[in-house]
Amino acid sequence: MRERAGLTQVEYFVLHESDGDTPLPEIADAWLANGARSPTVEEAVPTLAGALVSLTADGLVEVRRFTTWPAAWNGGVRVEDEHLRAEVGGSDPWLPGPARIGLLVARITEEGGAYL
Repeated sequence: MRERAGLTQVEYFVLHESDGDTPLPEIADAWLANGARSPTVEEAVPTLAGALVSLTADGLVEVRRFTTWPAAWNGGVRVEDEHLRAEVGGSDPWLPGPARIGLLVARITEEGGAYL
């Protein structure tokens, strides 16, 4: 983990939306709900994915993969930092509907809670 001076607006948004167990499509939906932001998931993915990867690398958010949802948090498989960028870089994990590789869900960590 690296030391942080603060959060970008996008990182704060993703962190705030991750307060609870939040599937990535719900984070994308919340982002798109404000028309001033990216109008499509495909356009939003680079921004949201970059923020999620950064927050995870700093230990502020954890991401797990689930085959069914809702489920107990410990029933998911943690997506490790080195694989996360590849996992969230395409639009599929951010779109609603059946996920091909399982549903990715974000959860704020205790360290991340200090930023809210």
